[in-house]
Amino acid sequence: MKPIVIVGAGMGGLALALRLAHRGTSVLVLEKTDQVGGRNREQRVGDCHFDGGPTLMMMLEPFQRLFTDVGERLEDHLTLSLCDPSYRVFFRDGLRLDATANMARMLRQLETVSPKDARRYPAFLGRLASLYQDSIPNFVRRNFDHPGHFFGPKQLALVAKHGMIGNLRKNVDREFTDERIRMLFSFQTMYLGLSPYDAPWVYSTLTYMEFGDGIWYPKGGVRKIGQVVGELAQTRGAEIRLNCAVTKVEPGAVTLATGERIEASAVVCNADLPYARESLLGETIPTKWRYSCSGVVFMWAYRGKLPALLHHNVFFGKDFRSNLNDIFHKQARPEDPAFYACISGRSDVDQAPEGFENLFVLVPCANLDRPWNDTELAFFREHVHRRLAEEVGFDPSSVEGEKVITPEDWKQELNLAKGAAFGLSHDFWQSAYFRPDNRSRTSPGVYFVGASTAPGNGLPMVLISAENVEERLDRAQLVPPRN
Repeated sequence: MKPIVIVGAGMGGLALALRLAHRGTSVLVLEKTDQVGGRNREQRVGDCHFDGGPTLMMMLEPFQRLFTDVGERLEDHLTLSLCDPSYRVFFRDGLRLDATANMARMLRQLETVSPKDARRYPAFLGRLASLYQDSIPNFVRRNFDHPGHFFGPKQLALVAKHGMIGNLRKNVDREFTDERIRMLFSFQTMYLGLSPYDAPWVYSTLTYMEFGDGIWYPKGGVRKIGQVVGELAQTRGAEIRLNCAVTKVEPGAVTLATGERIEASAVVCNADLPYARESLLGETIPTKWRYSCSGVVFMWAYRGKLPALLHHNVFFGKDFRSNLNDIFHKQARPEDPAFYACISGRSDVDQAPEGFENLFVLVPCANLDRPWNDTELAFFREHVHRRLAEEVGFDPSSVEGEKVITPEDWKQELNLAKGAAFGLSHDFWQSAYFRPDNRSRTSPGVYFVGASTAPGNGLPMVLISAENVEERLDRAQLVPPRN
């Protein structure tokens, strides 16, 4: 029997491989690099270990569902710990807040900043919970086959009830008065590479995931999830070939860089959608597509300790809106860039040797609509060094090893168009029904799974993407019935 061929062993491809193999489907996964995980792969600097992409785990339900659907328990394969506090926020005026899903502790901190805003917080979180509960099953965990699936009476009523397409930042501004609290409850869209000033209100569900459900860490790193899912897929008969680049996709077959042609009952591209359509399928991709921002990543083997840093940390610049406007609209370099810093060794001592910190820093920046060069890299490195020195006593001379990922690297190594680290943008016209579909309209039998197709970016959404593609393959009678 011809296999279903999955091109790319990112999280979406691995989750789909596991789902299909569990049903008795013949599955072949082809991965061009030497390890599974895609963006979510392991990186090392000396004896320090890093996640190469996502560094936090939110919205546990899609992870639990994947394991349950294949007769497993997530807890039997991954050891999870709650990060509490979720992260520490450093504001430019010296204020520090520890974000937490613990309502009482969060309220105490908010009261020291703005008693009025603290009083509004419980109702705000309740509003987000209601939005989350209505949006996920009706707009995320489903395939849109025709306009009625999105514009039906039930869906339109929910859109109106929650004001889903309103502007996220304007909604937050109406809820709170203190600018620092507004920043705290709106920046989460940056997990999607999207400015909160450009985001529809429905994406405030990300804020709920943090403050309602919390942030989790799997021992061994977030990359451990993909490794475990890949192993489970293989135990069920899926074949995963590493160092196996695909150069062409067509209905019913793929061609490898070696020239080998492999026939397939269906092909699922887990390579990022713009690359898959343009470079593998030979299509002209829409010029109207909009892309997320990029980011420069520093991974440092740091000798010494930085006790003021938690596992996760956020550093805001002096002008939040200007910073985002530079990145997303001007394609400029921000004067005082915000950034994220992570030391997973706080939760997992095996991630760094004794006496070292495995310090990961992500600085959002413009994608390759702004050319990248060594001057850009030097600016961002020096800025982070200086800010960390001011805030937490960081000493640049204690960095004993460094690995850098630049916008050019995102493009060259992971085939991300424009070096957009988060794939296609998530603005309103590229969300839900309007996001590029997970099936090819021009090449029957070709499907797409991953961040740039529906429902979107982030590990939970990518897992749901795998669910939705499985449903399409099921309806097309390309997989055996469920047991």
